[in-house]
Order: sequence, then structure tokens, then C-alpha cells
Amino acid sequence: MISNKYHKIKLKTMNEYIIDEEYVYRLNDEKNNIWDIYKNGNKNPKSCKQLYKYYSLNLYSIDALLRNYFYLANPSSFNDPFDCNINLIKDVQNISKYTSVKRNNVRNIGICCLSETLDNHLMWAHYTNNYNGFCLGFRGDNIDANANREIFPRHSFTKVIYPASPVSIEQQLPFAQNYLFTTKFKHWEYEQEWRLIAEITNEREMIFYPESVEAIYIGHSIVDTNPSAYKLLLEIQEIKFPQIPVYVVYPAPFELKLKFEKVWN
Repeated sequence: MISNKYHKIKLKTMNEYIIDEEYVYRLNDEKNNIWDIYKNGNKNPKSCKQLYKYYSLNLYSIDALLRNYFYLANPSSFNDPFDCNINLIKDVQNISKYTSVKRNNVRNIGICCLSETLDNHLMWAHYTNNYNGFCLGFRGDNIDANANREIFPRHSFTKVIYPASPVSIEQQLPFAQNYLFTTKFKHWEYEQEWRLIAEITNEREMIFYPESVEAIYIGHSIVDTNPSAYKLLLEIQEIKFPQIPVYVVYPAPFELKLKFEKVWN
């Protein structure tokens, strides 16, 4: 992890650092050196009422559902090589060791990505393999409440920012690490992403409470082409999440929007 040790460096003002016309970091707690991010003058929230985790259908996602955990991935596995890219930080020591295509390879950091949005066509196309997957709906206010403090002593839950033109910032800034792991290009803004970020030693599975799941949403391609997988998902729901509803998601037949058909509970 990048050191968050603070050195006196020249900021845009004494208590704020301007990223672009939308985003500004501001010092709100001088005693504890706590900086918060503002978008268009409004402080970014620390929690979200509802969040969604998208999954393609595979053995890993079935395992995560059955054993109720978030997998904290190395950013090098992300679909955007500019996500968590070390070039967001100036003057990183030994930067020459990073290859041009692996500048987001951070082995001691794990990240799980969630979204505020459920009814975005692109999210279902990209992250459930064209509706051949599922999505879990969570209460967002305690998304990391079950994080084992011994396994993940340093972790955070943060809203992603989307500057129009991300700048490289000084690594000595106290928010440099947060900036590195929560900054994406503007064209990704449709994802409305939040991130669980944790320092990793050995474990990358962060357990979540089954009670924090509010609904399961299943892409229609599973129902249409893989009835065995559909039945398996319903059986897992009955075992692990018996009180929550299940929906099948598909394009509405007479409207240009998604339809969520309740099929259980």
C-alpha cells in the first residue's frame, strides 16, 4: 500500500485539493488529518441505502453465493487497465518495475465492486455476461459489518469518483491511496460504483451477512437456456436466503426498459 504519511506540500489551498471542476478533496478534521471528497460542492456520502453486486454465472460466483462472501480482487484483474493505475500518483519509487500493461497490479490490495444502479442495461450486458448471470441486492448501510477485523484490520468502503480528466497527484498527500483506488475515467460513471477496499495478507474472501441481502435478480438467459442452473440458484436461495424475493430480469416486451418479474416470495 502507498504510505499515507503526510508531508508538507503545496496544495491548491491550505485545506483543499482541486481534482477538476467537479471534484475537490477538503480537510474536514485537521486534528486527525481526515480529508473528504466533494462533488459540485456536495460532500460524497459515506454509505448508500441500496447496493447491487453483479455476477456472471460460473463456479466462482456460485461458490460466493453459497458461502456468502465478497471476493476481494487484485485490480490487475479488472476490465479497465487504467483503473487503480499507478500513473495516478506522481514520483512513485521504483516505478520502472511496473510494466506498461500491469500498472494496476497491486498484490496486497483487494477490491470488491458494487453499484448503486439495478436497471442499467450496460451493467447487465457487461457484468452478467449478457443476462447469463445474477445480481444480489444489499442493504448498503452495513455492507462491511461482518468484516473480520483480524483478517482485514485495514479496510474501507468508498464511493468511486469520475473526473473528466484524472490528474496525477503527489504520493505524499494523505488521501493519495484513496484517490488511487477510487478514481475512474468519466465514461465509466454509468456504473455508479462503490468499493470495498482491504489490505490483503492471505485471505481474499470477506464474509457478508445473509440477512443483508434484500433480493436476488436472475438474468433471463439462465432461465431460457440453462434450467439446471436456474434451479440451482433457487435451491441456494431457499437454503441461504429463504426470506428474500427472487426476480427474473429481461427486456420488457413492449417498452424500452428492463422488466423485473417476481418469481419467488
